[in-house]
Amino acid sequence: MKTFLDENFILQTETSAVLFHKYAENEPIFDFHNHLSPQEIYENKPLGNLANAWLDHDHYKWRAMRAAGIDESLITGHINIDGSVKSDEERGGKEVVQKADYERYLAFVKTLQSCVGNPLYHWSHLELKRYFGISEPVTEKNAKEIWDKCNELLSKKEFAPRGLLEKLNVKELCTTDDPLDSLEWHKKLAAEWNNVKVRPSFRPDNAINAESKAYPEYISKLQQLSGKKFMTINDMISALAERMDFFKENGSVVSDHSLENDFYLPASFDDVNYIFEKAWIGKKLSHDELAEYKGYMLVELGKLYAQKGFVMQIHIGALRDQNSLMFEKTGKNIGEDSLQDFNFAPQIGAVLNAIYSANPNAKTILYNLNPKDNEALATMAANFRNCQFGPAWWFNDHKDGIEEQLRVYSRTGVLGKYVGMLTDSRSFLSYPRHEYFRRILCNYIGNLVENGEFPWNEENLGSLVKNICYENAKNFF
Repeated sequence: MKTFLDENFILQTETSAVLFHKYAENEPIFDFHNHLSPQEIYENKPLGNLANAWLDHDHYKWRAMRAAGIDESLITGHINIDGSVKSDEERGGKEVVQKADYERYLAFVKTLQSCVGNPLYHWSHLELKRYFGISEPVTEKNAKEIWDKCNELLSKKEFAPRGLLEKLNVKELCTTDDPLDSLEWHKKLAAEWNNVKVRPSFRPDNAINAESKAYPEYISKLQQLSGKKFMTINDMISALAERMDFFKENGSVVSDHSLENDFYLPASFDDVNYIFEKAWIGKKLSHDELAEYKGYMLVELGKLYAQKGFVMQIHIGALRDQNSLMFEKTGKNIGEDSLQDFNFAPQIGAVLNAIYSANPNAKTILYNLNPKDNEALATMAANFRNCQFGPAWWFNDHKDGIEEQLRVYSRTGVLGKYVGMLTDSRSFLSYPRHEYFRRILCNYIGNLVENGEFPWNEENLGSLVKNICYENAKNFF
């Protein structure tokens, strides 16, 4: 019987172990998609206790706790509707908060004991080991001991956000930012801290989701910021192009889009311009009007990204905020999301064809949330140069999902060009997920070698692994 979380955790063969320990383990990290707060990185305040560090922003953990029957007061009771954490005063004072936070932490520990086969069990213990040097599994019996040890370390300067990033050898990371953002915190970080490049990502969902009640106000704010009156939809896109330039000046190399329903139908400029005007005054759009508008926006923005040197990330298939009662009570991004199920291959094909026909040097990464779409998206990516089938995302970034993503990528493309892993996280303790991916990657390749399905050439495969872990992403972005 193997020991849990030993040095060869997940690595089943000698070849896998060589690839990981010699070539993957110590590679730097380029995290090209996450939801960390640049303000928190800049301010570099201590994270607090282990409940704060583990649970304040991690909806993966919240989701598991709900599934285990934990009361919501111990999950998001400390979170405001806007996603901010309540102050000690709002929660009843420091003594009350410390007791409540320990109860939250203990509730998660109890949940974790039942998470057999859930990546949370692996992630959480990798976090304990890599950040805090704790090797034994956390249980209700040793929970207080681990709580005390972690809290003592979290009070130290090197366990504030910047220190945690440096500890895991993060070299660059890309946050997720609205085009209207002032990028104040990115600017301050760039001026004062060079150890990790904190890059903004251009995410214009608010300008594309014309079905949103907030859309008219958002477009008006964009117009005001641009200082120019929007006479047509192209004036609005020109304003977004100016914001792209601003983002690029402040280190941005990537955009990001979330597509959750039908997003493309061909349409004339006049038709799309009419739809834009209609949406701006708050009129409801039909299903087809929305698809026509979104398709036009995606293509035009995609052309601009290619022109300006941005990588365009496209995430497809989240079904968000399904529990309306919870949404009203606690807000968005709390873990009440699931897989969307719609057929989009012709739509993404049309969007990519229009972008790449205009500029063959475009760069895109495609992510699917529903695993049924793995093969469709992987083969679609292979139709276009510098188009990547992206890493296993969200509900797929567990051992089985990563392994299947690697298999699909390998059999439909060239594994040696793969850009590796990302965290997609709001937690500063999430970076061992890169190690998790690297172990799975090395095990996958090692098993092929051991089974006689690929020849053992250490120099070749070692270089391939190093590239996937860091160099490919660095070069691609």
